[in-house]
Amino acid sequence: MYSFCENPELIEINKIHSFFRADFKTDYAFVGERHDSWEMVFVISGKVGITADSNIYTLERGQAVIHRPNEFHQIRSESLAVPTVIVVSFSAEKFPEPQGRIFSLELSQTEEIQNLYELSHKCFERSGIYVKKINGASSFIMQQLWLRLELLVFSVVFGSSIATPVPRTKGLKSSELYTSAVKFMEENLSTGYCTEDIASAVSISSAYLKKIFLKYSGSGVMQYYNRLKVRVACEYLAQGKTVKETAELLGFSDQNYFSTFFKRTTGKSPTEFKKGK
Repeated sequence: MYSFCENPELIEINKIHSFFRADFKTDYAFVGERHDSWEMVFVISGKVGITADSNIYTLERGQAVIHRPNEFHQIRSESLAVPTVIVVSFSAEKFPEPQGRIFSLELSQTEEIQNLYELSHKCFERSGIYVKKINGASSFIMQQLWLRLELLVFSVVFGSSIATPVPRTKGLKSSELYTSAVKFMEENLSTGYCTEDIASAVSISSAYLKKIFLKYSGSGVMQYYNRLKVRVACEYLAQGKTVKETAELLGFSDQNYFSTFFKRTTGKSPTEFKKGK
């Protein structure tokens, strides 16, 4: 009888949502987003600023960042040189919690993500930055891309290239204020604070707070605050709380107004969201 070893439950990328390269202008700033997939940003040249929820980082050439599902993230240029990045977003089965967030890439890893991006043009049809469908590439080329991308992602995120992220909060007053304001919002989601209240809580003017949020989140103060409320509302609804309970927990005295607010932000009513989760 032959001995054997069974194939373990492997980590695997099962969907690729976007795969694109971008050259940013020196004053570029993305408005920021959340989505339910993982996302990695590889810096090929230049320097970029990264916002990840309340954390702020600077990435240079030869570094990468990973964003968790449903994490707010934003990117912007942070140097006079035009930065170039390659971004890939994906869904993965049994993806462990990364040990770090910012990673230093080996030269071979930087070259590999560029090679895979070029190879992706043989495999995918795109709609803007998003992968639309497989374009008829041979199964060998498609499998080669998929396996090499999995290997690269795992080697960066779980390999020896993991580096301790250095937040940009130290010695940078505006980022400290941004972090404090976001934490204040997160701790007071059930209260109907306005921009002036939040600015007062971190001891700055409303005008300066608006300027900071435009820089680090790409959005207005109340727009960001409302997105936080919707994010928590989704969690409450998914846990089985009623629409009324959710509205009350988030400080909405009018359930109908909450439903209108929720649908305006997500495109679905709270009831529709509960059904689809």
